[in-house]
Amino acid sequence: MFLQDKDSKFKDQGKVKPKIEEIASEYFKGETKKSVIDFIAYLRSNKMTPQWASVNSWKILYKSKSVAFIKLWNGSWYIDPDIDFNDNGFEMYAKQEKLEKHIWKNIEPCINCLPNGQCTPGRSVKIYGKDFKNVCHAPRFKNPNDAEVDCIKKIFDYRKGIVAENKVPKTFYIGKNKREELVKKFGLPNFEMGYEVIMSYINQDIVAEKPKKTKDFNKFFGIYTEIKKNDPKINFLKLFEMGLEQYIK
Repeated sequence: MFLQDKDSKFKDQGKVKPKIEEIASEYFKGETKKSVIDFIAYLRSNKMTPQWASVNSWKILYKSKSVAFIKLWNGSWYIDPDIDFNDNGFEMYAKQEKLEKHIWKNIEPCINCLPNGQCTPGRSVKIYGKDFKNVCHAPRFKNPNDAEVDCIKKIFDYRKGIVAENKVPKTFYIGKNKREELVKKFGLPNFEMGYEVIMSYINQDIVAEKPKKTKDFNKFFGIYTEIKKNDPKINFLKLFEMGLEQYIK
């Protein structure tokens, strides 16, 4: 689900980069407002900083490392935790803390949110022994209840632990100017979907199946494998552009 609104609201918020408390206070009422404000207070009291990222969307950081995204959209609030499903340590932790059922319950399906079906089908993934098809986000908590909030906090505790131990893999980003250059070269839909697929592999956000549009998958695999080696001699942007070229074939 793409939650970014590409209208004047993006420009307005981009200028001021509002605090999430300000938007939440305007956006919600009653119990929902209280739940969101309480959760934000928990974040700040635990040294996790919500940093504006896009329209009604904030990246949650701990010691400058990503912990999750929090989004306010269509009258609801969403939490997308950073989870590496290849991390055996987290799998053991999730079982110990009995988090699997909450994670399984909140797997977000692909709903064809891009025009012309460009984002479908979703990915086929296996999460702690259970198979899921047509997956967009894994997991995405929408309007979490008390038990789910407790699950999220435990996920965050684990994430904070590996950040403190400096065990978080390096995450790569594309700057604004380079992003605009690539959008002009490849077109917005191709860039958005290529970016989603490539970055999911690079950052190990999800164990995804082969991208449907890539004919020469072995070459594509080699590109992002080289990027993930994190060799300072590698030109990340050049390899990323090569990945886009393979993606749109």
